[in-house]
Amino acid sequence: MSRYLSQALDDIGVFQDMTDLRRHKHLLEETLKTMGDKLQGYNQTFYIVGSQSEGTTTIAMESDTDWLFILNDALVVFDWAEWEKGKYNLLAIRDNTTPPQLCYLQRLRRDLPLKMDHPVNPTDEVDGEGRVLVSNKWMEDQLWERYQHVGPMVSHGPSRSFTDKVDMVYAFPCASMPEECEFLFRRPRPGHYPKPETLECARNCPIFLVPQGHPFSDNKHLQWRISTSLTERFLVFDFTAEQQHVYVLLKIIRKWFIKSVVGDNLSTFHIKTAVMFTVESCQPDIWRRDNIIACAVNCLNTLLRWIRMGYCPHFTTSGVNLFDGKLDRRQLHKLKYVITQIKSNNMWCIYQIKMDMLGLRMLPHFLIVDDCRRHNNQLKILKKILFYIPEQVSILMSKLMSTSRQQNIYQAVEGIIGHLRLLHSTLNSGSSLEREAASLLLPHLYGTLASTLASCCITLQLPVTQFVINLYKLSFTSDLMSTKLKYASMLYCSGQCAAAAEMLTHCEGLLGPDVAHYCGCDGRGRHLKWQSDAYLEHGLDGDIVDLLKSHSTMCVKFSVHERCCLSEHLQCEIFRTMTHEDQQLRHGGNIWMDLVVIDCVPFLYYLQYLVYRQLGQPARKIAALQILQDYVCQPGGIAGHVDTAINVLAHCRELENRPDDAFGYYQQSVQSFPRNNIANWHLARLLQ
Repeated sequence: MSRYLSQALDDIGVFQDMTDLRRHKHLLEETLKTMGDKLQGYNQTFYIVGSQSEGTTTIAMESDTDWLFILNDALVVFDWAEWEKGKYNLLAIRDNTTPPQLCYLQRLRRDLPLKMDHPVNPTDEVDGEGRVLVSNKWMEDQLWERYQHVGPMVSHGPSRSFTDKVDMVYAFPCASMPEECEFLFRRPRPGHYPKPETLECARNCPIFLVPQGHPFSDNKHLQWRISTSLTERFLVFDFTAEQQHVYVLLKIIRKWFIKSVVGDNLSTFHIKTAVMFTVESCQPDIWRRDNIIACAVNCLNTLLRWIRMGYCPHFTTSGVNLFDGKLDRRQLHKLKYVITQIKSNNMWCIYQIKMDMLGLRMLPHFLIVDDCRRHNNQLKILKKILFYIPEQVSILMSKLMSTSRQQNIYQAVEGIIGHLRLLHSTLNSGSSLEREAASLLLPHLYGTLASTLASCCITLQLPVTQFVINLYKLSFTSDLMSTKLKYASMLYCSGQCAAAAEMLTHCEGLLGPDVAHYCGCDGRGRHLKWQSDAYLEHGLDGDIVDLLKSHSTMCVKFSVHERCCLSEHLQCEIFRTMTHEDQQLRHGGNIWMDLVVIDCVPFLYYLQYLVYRQLGQPARKIAALQILQDYVCQPGGIAGHVDTAINVLAHCRELENRPDDAFGYYQQSVQSFPRNNIANWHLARLLQ
C-alpha cells in the first residue's frame, strides 16, 4: 500500500524534480520582486512563504500564495543597544501579562536613542506610561490605501488581501533573534533532524514581527507576533523525498476528511509542526517509500498526543500553544475521534480520497487515462507555475518605463543607466538567484535605452549610431522577439526599410507551435498562450530562464521617450486616457497605460504591412495584411491587447483607402474596451 501510495504521489507532482522546480520558480520570483523594488527606490524585501514556495502542494489542493513584505526602513530592537540611527526603531515591550510569542512596539526617535513623545500615525496609541505604541491596524490602513481599487479586504490571521488566492503580510525585521526563538537551537535532540549544518544556516534566517495579536486579548490591536516563517521554510527544504510525501499526504487528509469537521482551525501549520517533531524524534531509516503509511501514522500519533493534552508546541519558538485561540475542548474531542478513525484499518480511508484522484491512482489495476498520467500532470503543473516569472518582468518594466513620462529625456536616460549599473553590479557580486534575475531584466533595459537614444536621433534627423545598434543587439536575448521587433520598428522609422524587412522575416521564422505568447498587463488578459504542449515540453527539459528567453515572447512596450521609433498611428496609443472617466477607471495595475503596448504577433504583421508598402511590394503587403486580419478576426478571439491589435488593423484599412472598413474596426475596438482606448479619438477623427 505504501509503494502504491508513493507512486500515486509521484504521479500528482510530489517528486523531487517537480518540488525543486516549484521552489526555484518561487525563489526566483521573490528575487525579481525584491530587485524590482530596489530599482524603484523601495527599501523592502519580498518573500513567498508557505506551501507554494515549499513545493508541498498539488493542483487539486489549490493552495493560496503567501506574500511577505519586509519593511527594511524599520527595525525592531529588543535592547536599547540595538538602536540604529536613521531607522524607524521600534522597541519590543513585554511583561508578565504578555501572551507568548507576542509583544508591543514602542516608537523610538530616529536621530537619538530616545523614546518618541508623540504619535506619528493616527492609529498610534499612548499608554499610561506615556509610551507611543504602534497599532497593528497601521498595516491594514496602509494596505487598504494601496489596493482599495481591487475590492473588499479579506483577513486571515496577520494577512490582509483582496483575493482568496494571495495572502499579503507586511512585517518589521528584528535586529536580533528573540530569546524564545533560541529554543530551536538549545533544546536536546537526537541530531539527525535538523542536521547541525542545517541548524547553523537556520540561525541566520531573519526573524520578523507580523501584525497579529492574541484573539482573546483586550489589546490585540496593539500586539505583534514573532514570525519564524523563513526558518520554517528552510527546515521544510531539508525534508527528504519520503518526508515530503508524508507531509503532502497529511495535508490532503486534512483537507479531505478533517476540514469538514473543524474547518481551518486545524491548519496546515499544525500538520507541518507535527511532521517536524515526528521527523526529529524518529530514526531516519523509517522514512522509506515502502513505509509511508507507518510514517504518516506516527505523525498522526504525535498530533493525537497533543490533542489529548490540549497543547500543540511550536517547533521554533518556546512557550507557544498553537491550539490556543484555534481549537476549543469540544473541537479537540471531535478532532480526536476523526483522526482515530483515519488511522483505523491501516489508513484504508486513503482509497476514498478523490482529490487529485489519489485513491483511484493507488489501485494496482486502475486504467489510467491520458489526463491522469504523470507526464500530463507535470504539464498541468507547469501551466500554473510558468506564468509568474514573466509577469514580474512585465510589471516591473511597465513601472520603470512609465516613470519616465514625468521626466525629461536626460533624466530618463540617466535613470536607465543607473538601473543597468545596479544590475551589472548584481551580476558580479550577487547570489545565483540574483544573477539569474538580473539576466532576465538586463536585456529589456538595454532595449529601452537603445530605443530611447534612437528616438532622439530620429527626432534630430541624425543617423542612428553604431553604439545604439550595439545596444539593440544586447537586448535580443530578452525573449524570443519583443526587442527584435523594437529594433525593426526603429529601422522602419529611420528609413531603413530593407533592413527592417529582413529583421521581420527573421522574427516571423521564430514563430511556431512551441512558442508561448505572454501578456502581463492588468486589464488586458494577463495570459500565457501557446498552440501546443511542445512549449511545456521544453519546460520539463530545460530551466525556466532558458524557456522564457528561447521559447516565449512578451508584449512590446514603448515609453513616451521612444515614440519616434513608432509609426505616428501607434504613437497615439500613449494618449489613450483622454477623459476624466477614463482616469477614474484606471488603478495601480494599469500603469502600462502610460506606454504604447502591443502584442508581438499583430505588431509583426503590422510592421510588415508598413515596410512592404514603403518598399513598393504590394503582394507581400497584402499577404501581411491578410494574416493580421485573420489574427484579429480569429473565431476564438485574441488575448492580450485586443484594442491595439484592432486599431492597427483599422489603420491599415485607412492606408488602403477603405475608411468605412476602418470605421467598423474602430467601433469593434471600442466595443471590446470602451474606456482608455484611443479608438474613440480615431472614430471622432474619421467623422470630421
